[in-house]
Amino acid sequence: MGESNSDRGDYRIEISGWGLDNGFFTERTELLWTNNGEKQVQLRRVLAEGAIVFVRLLSSEPSHGSVPVAYQAEDVVPMDRNGRCVVKLTQMHARSKRSPAAKSASNLQEEGQSQCDATETTMELEPLEIFR
Repeated sequence: MGESNSDRGDYRIEISGWGLDNGFFTERTELLWTNNGEKQVQLRRVLAEGAIVFVRLLSSEPSHGSVPVAYQAEDVVPMDRNGRCVVKLTQMHARSKRSPAAKSASNLQEEGQSQCDATETTMELEPLEIFR
């Protein structure tokens, strides 16, 4: 995420997703990137453990539009007395894997089956770091 706003690794972001109340939200806040590589945000909305949110870097230059990146909420701390919830984020990425149920055309023909869907795949999200 391009430009740092301070020496601590704070980035102005827009985060969106579904809160613990199943309501969709969009909030502007700061992403704190710690020295040990953890990413945290303080939100006015409580998230469920494992919730998927989308983070987009906000830039002062309009020509630097950024694409939202998927993150998973971990270590959700309950709201404090100021109405802020601290959430640790782990970046996600799509990974395609072949379904174990998918069979080749030759195997289906040998079994006397006429239908073939050898390209059946599923999508699975896994953590990935791209902030470097």
